[in-house]
Parts: sequence; C-alpha cells; structure tokens
Amino acid sequence: MPLITRLFLKTGLIFFVVSLLLGIIQQIDALTVAALVPLFWHMLMVGWITQVIIGVSLWMFPGRIKDEKFHNQRWAWITYFLLNIGLILRVVSEPMLEVSGAWGWKITLAISAVLQFMALLSYIREIWPRIMSKKQRIKKKRAKRKS
Repeated sequence: MPLITRLFLKTGLIFFVVSLLLGIIQQIDALTVAALVPLFWHMLMVGWITQVIIGVSLWMFPGRIKDEKFHNQRWAWITYFLLNIGLILRVVSEPMLEVSGAWGWKITLAISAVLQFMALLSYIREIWPRIMSKKQRIKKKRAKRKS
C-alpha cells in the first residue's frame, strides 16, 4: 500500500476519533455550542469519510506508477495537503467566527473553503487518468508519440 494511501487513511481515522469526541461533547447540555454542530459534520464527512474514500481510490484504481516518489504522485500529495490545511483552518476559524464575528475569521473560513475546493480539483487531476477506458489511454499514448 502506498505511503500516500496510508497517510489518507490514518489522518481520516484521527478525524473520525476527534469528530466522535466532539459528538460526545455536544451531548453534554452545558457544553453545547451552536458552532460545534457543523464542525462535527464537516470533520466526520470531509475529515473521515472523504479522506478514506480518496485514500482507498488512490490505492485501488489501476494506472499508478509503482515508484512512490513525490513527482509520480504529486497531485495526490497536493490533494492531501490542500484538503487537510483547509480542514484545519475550518476547525479553527468556525468556532472563532461564532465567538468573535471578526472579519479575519470570515476570511480564514473562506480560504479554508477555497483550499478544500482546490483539493477536489487536484484529486480529479490525479484520479481521472486512472478511470479512463482502455481505448482512451491508447489514443492518448498514440497522440503523445506523434507529437
């Protein structure tokens, strides 16, 4: 199993545990904060489920170069860093925005959304060649040879 896959899976498990702890905290009436509800769901769905799906898909779909150097898997690594930096920024900025309402936290929250969207685009860039049909891959190879 490639390092990037293991990293996505381990990070996903960390977010799973943290989101479950956050869910338990929400059940305690004295600690209920409105900002924790969307944070819980975001960490659960993006932090855990999305990362596990990405990690497994990078491992299972064919076409991966066996050499695990950064250059050969750069879009997967870019996806990992963009997704997790965006998620961490959201985890920090969303409760702070609820507490203070300052513009700085709104900008940080917007940056987190942009980073996560860029992670989606880089994931598509990484996975798209792996899900092309065999005919499409042959056509692409022939086109490269001609140029």
